[in-house]
Amino acid sequence: MELIASAIEIEYQNNQDAFSKDIIISQLSTLLKYANRFYERQFLNRKEFSTSLLEQFNRQISTYLETGLLQEKGIPSIEQIASKMLVSQRYLSDTLKKETGKTTTEHLHLHLIDEAKNILLQPNKSISEVAYELGFEYPPYFSRLFKKKEGISPTQYREKYKLN
Repeated sequence: MELIASAIEIEYQNNQDAFSKDIIISQLSTLLKYANRFYERQFLNRKEFSTSLLEQFNRQISTYLETGLLQEKGIPSIEQIASKMLVSQRYLSDTLKKETGKTTTEHLHLHLIDEAKNILLQPNKSISEVAYELGFEYPPYFSRLFKKKEGISPTQYREKYKLN
């Protein structure tokens, strides 16, 4: 990498000609390929850590839901969760995406939808109450997310799985 940086510097400082720009761009491209290789390699070498990170993420979300923080503080940000896990938001997101194919936001939404399914089976709560209980400021957003993830609206889900 030092050789590439040195080659770029030499090319830049020498008399520039018609080929200089292409040569510098080519060297920068090579440098970026090495950086990408280094970045991607960490995910290959840390399979056990990735699995552990997913489990830790799931525990963080479950704890957040079980302790009532969802009702108290609303939906947690990915940054808050990553901070508690002592990793960066970007690293958490990239690791989960590589490991599961889903983003951190998708994982968070899946937890919220699972929680919503349990609450929706309680007939004494309106859809709006369920949405607010899950930390959604606007019930229509909850309904859209639910329908997107489950294929049916919260009302349809409640009717379909209503306890007799």
